[in-house]
Amino acid sequence: MKQCSIENKKLINRISRIEGQIKALKKNLQNELECKEDSNPYEIIRQLSAVKGAINGMINSYVEHYAKEHIVKGIQSSKDEADAMAVMDSLVDIMKSFGK
Repeated sequence: MKQCSIENKKLINRISRIEGQIKALKKNLQNELECKEDSNPYEIIRQLSAVKGAINGMINSYVEHYAKEHIVKGIQSSKDEADAMAVMDSLVDIMKSFGK
């Protein structure tokens, strides 16, 4: 379980960085409410893309951690093939929901 603790700390650090990106994005959007002539719409799009990429990366990291720490152990401790397949089905369900 120590590995889970380490991975969760890494994920919390990632969330903190994403939170900083979102705060900066919010500040830029609030500044754009004033409709300044020198506002740059590409900066907002760049920030949105960065947040999207960071969230997708975090999802990938979490799914990888979950698969390595929980799915593998679930398969190893399965009593038969049907139990192992049920564990794999849970991973497939996660991947399907992420792909939407």
